[in-house]
Amino acid sequence: MGVRRRRVRLLWGVYSTYLVIILLCVTAVTVYAEGRARNFALTQTAADLQARAWLVERQLAAPGALTNEARLQRQIVALGAVSATRLTVIAPSGRVLADSQHDPATMANHSDRPEFQTAMTGAVGQSVRQSPTQGRKEMYVAVPLRQGSRVVAVVRAALPLTAIDAALSSLRWRIALSALVVALLAAALGFFVSRAIARPLQEMRGVAQRIATGDFTARAPLQGSEEMAGLAGALNTMAAELDERIRQITRQTNEQQAVLSSMLEGVLAVDNEGRVLTINQAAARLLNVDPDSARGRPLQDIARLPEVQDLLRQAARSSQPVEAEVVVHREGEERVLQVHGAVLRGSRGGVNGSLVVLNDVTRLKRLENVRREFVANVSHELKTPVTAIKGFAETLLDGALSEPEDARRFVTIIAAQSDRLNAILEDLLRLSRLEHEDEAAAIAFAPGNVGEVLAAAAAVCAPAAAEKGIALTVSCPDDVVTRMNAPLLEQAVVNLLDNAIKYSGPGASVEARGERVGGRLRIIVRDTGPGIAREHLPHLFERFYRVDKARSRDLGGTGLGLAIVKHVAQVHGGTVTVDSTVGQGSRFTITLPLS
Repeated sequence: MGVRRRRVRLLWGVYSTYLVIILLCVTAVTVYAEGRARNFALTQTAADLQARAWLVERQLAAPGALTNEARLQRQIVALGAVSATRLTVIAPSGRVLADSQHDPATMANHSDRPEFQTAMTGAVGQSVRQSPTQGRKEMYVAVPLRQGSRVVAVVRAALPLTAIDAALSSLRWRIALSALVVALLAAALGFFVSRAIARPLQEMRGVAQRIATGDFTARAPLQGSEEMAGLAGALNTMAAELDERIRQITRQTNEQQAVLSSMLEGVLAVDNEGRVLTINQAAARLLNVDPDSARGRPLQDIARLPEVQDLLRQAARSSQPVEAEVVVHREGEERVLQVHGAVLRGSRGGVNGSLVVLNDVTRLKRLENVRREFVANVSHELKTPVTAIKGFAETLLDGALSEPEDARRFVTIIAAQSDRLNAILEDLLRLSRLEHEDEAAAIAFAPGNVGEVLAAAAAVCAPAAAEKGIALTVSCPDDVVTRMNAPLLEQAVVNLLDNAIKYSGPGASVEARGERVGGRLRIIVRDTGPGIAREHLPHLFERFYRVDKARSRDLGGTGLGLAIVKHVAQVHGGTVTVDSTVGQGSRFTITLPLS
């Protein structure tokens, strides 16, 4: 793992660079100025020494000036004191004739001195070196002393460099102090310039951070240089564009989510690795998963449906949509799903995964099964009377008409089977009207007295009860009133009373009672007949369901009476239930809202 470098703020980065440049420039100027000043001082000193040497040479140019060395020594000492210069007169042999600061007799031969050697050639000699006599560094300028065309001596002027160094040191400190002042002023100016450069960038950084957190109203001030103002303007334009784009994407996403959430079909999208990209509420309900926790997880982890996973793989490999039926078990209930799969492509045509649409066709399958069973039951129920009518009619045509007694018996049977066939058709039409939503919604409801409905139903069934010696009783408080369709409710009670009378033996009792229980109305039809076995109770209100098929047909039942009772209760917003014990009778209860 690499070491993360520490980032430097722009202010200090620019300022430090600016400061280094200033220091380098000031140092270079100082060194250059000092060098130039030193060269200038040495040049001026050399010129001054040369002028002094020539003056002395003029005074010694008279004939005989060099013959008296004692007088020459005194003269040179006086001239050196006046000019504050060390003066030396050297013979052509190198012997020192006179020196303003030392005894010439103690001084070494100067024939090897470079300035002396140059002066002996007739030119001006100059050198800067350590003086053996003085023990310090001095500048020497030597001029030839001529008598005619012959060099008879050399006049040398010298000054110690300590004075020059002192002057240069003072100059150096002045230059350094000036440079320091300039550097401080330049550093201060550089700080403000760097700050002026960094401040707009810091403000734009703050604006960019606010934009990154979702605050697209943030705007950078248009200040500073043209480049800074242009950068701030570009940042503001970017923020506005991002705001509009994100608003548009949010609107589209919300619309898509609203559409997906409102769909009755389940929609499920997975990527190429099988992880869930999108799942709507309908799909989550069908698969019994949490949509929020399902996103981003592999499909096999949240729903173990091999058929759906196989369909997704087929869809990813196929350029055409694929479909299949899948049976799932949820909460003990079997559900049938119609699954359609297709490849999921991106904006550039690449395959990004697979998409499946789940349709719950359980109700359709059940309705289809009910329809098939209903058609089979209707066909079976109609076949019996039609076959009987056809058989006896053919018997009559074959010659039974010539026998009056047989003919009358056959015609009576044909009439009975015709009545049975008519009863089945009427019950089917009545049941169809009750099941049809439009016609059920058009049923007129009005407040009515429940006791009157029970009395009317009992009146219809009283002859049949009297014929079998069955005691039929009706009871209901006079103030029990509810919103109802009186003919339909009366038909339901008639069907219950008729069944109770048909299946009860002579001497039994049948009771119809209305009562108020809380905010509900209960109509109870109870008999003391043979009762119904427990295994038949869940199917009792199905069409054409009979506990004892042979006996039911003998008694003239169509097998649709209880189904009609159930639908009458439903159109009234209620329910019907049954409790029965074999050998003790049955109890049917219609429960309706009480208004």
